[in-house]
Amino acid sequence: PVAAAFERALAALSTAGARISTADAPCLDAAHALFAGGGFAGAEAAQIHRALLKTKRELYDPNVAKRIEAGEGFFSGADYVQLGLDRRAVIGEAAELLSQYDAMLLPTTPSVAPTIEEVSASGDEYARWNLRMLRNPGLINMIDGCAVLLPCHSPGEEAPIGLMVAG
Repeated sequence: PVAAAFERALAALSTAGARISTADAPCLDAAHALFAGGGFAGAEAAQIHRALLKTKRELYDPNVAKRIEAGEGFFSGADYVQLGLDRRAVIGEAAELLSQYDAMLLPTTPSVAPTIEEVSASGDEYARWNLRMLRNPGLINMIDGCAVLLPCHSPGEEAPIGLMVAG
């Protein structure tokens, strides 16, 4: 349903006069690679929540606590600094690519949102869905972009679907 809604949105924009084009964007692949090992969020969340997790872990959702703890000790200080340098390079490459366009359009998520049952099936399912749902919005954050979400699903479709307009 997401791909169909996205294609309908692009067709509607084109019909309204927008020029739609596609481009190879290796810098966006590089941006996704910066999430390996939890990226910035893993290391930063582990540091920020370290003391609270030791004394008040029961107040955290178990899935969230697990994700935070996964960031503990994954990066050395040098690795963290390198991640920042790599991000700066990706931001520059993305800015250069996107300067040729008024906006970048992409689905907000690659699939419709899962049910609570699906996400709650196991810790692994929670992690899988969480990463999947954050993939495209996280990409825009990683390239230091901003975006607005516009609904693009048809009335009666099973779940809301969003078109992300990023710049």
